[in-house]
Amino acid sequence: MQIEFKKVPNSGIHFETSLDEVKFCGEVVKTDKMLVKCSGVMEGTLLHTCDRCGESFTLAVKESVEVFASEGLYEDKEGEELLNVIEFFDGFIEVDTLLQSEIEAFKSDYHYCGQCEQLQGE
Repeated sequence: MQIEFKKVPNSGIHFETSLDEVKFCGEVVKTDKMLVKCSGVMEGTLLHTCDRCGESFTLAVKESVEVFASEGLYEDKEGEELLNVIEFFDGFIEVDTLLQSEIEAFKSDYHYCGQCEQLQGE
């Protein structure tokens, strides 16, 4: 799904997309001439490998997402809080790319299958 940067109003646009079993919906709001805030919820299930025993299991996903999309190269302003920014260079926000990025960030954390989760406190 693509959203054109110049068509994003200050009042926002709703979006909805999915990748495999994970759905991502929310809204994009223009915060600056070259910056758009994308906030929403990512939920569904992912096939994942347990970080302890290596067995595959289904991981439930329900995460709030707040990411910024920049039209072109993004440069921090001095004293500005660090932002989670993804840069796009063709005039469009690729919502599927945002979702893929957030899924990979979610998977990079430690996740344990049900069996190993019980052993975690031992």
